[in-house]
Amino acid sequence: MNNLKKRREELNLTQKQVADTAKVGVRLYQNYETNRVEPGVNTAIKIAEVLETTVEKLFKDKTII
Repeated sequence: MNNLKKRREELNLTQKQVADTAKVGVRLYQNYETNRVEPGVNTAIKIAEVLETTVEKLFKDKTII
């Protein structure tokens, strides 16, 4: 479980906006939101910066490697 979608919607951002700003593909970002794939540390940090929060808050029950 992650909080990507919830936080993204709170900021009124699209998946494409987050993906583009974090410099990842839209499909890959969609996979992060649906827990199909876990981002690496650097990507998780970029996404957290885009979503103006911390990695811990986004992925509270996940181990990011």
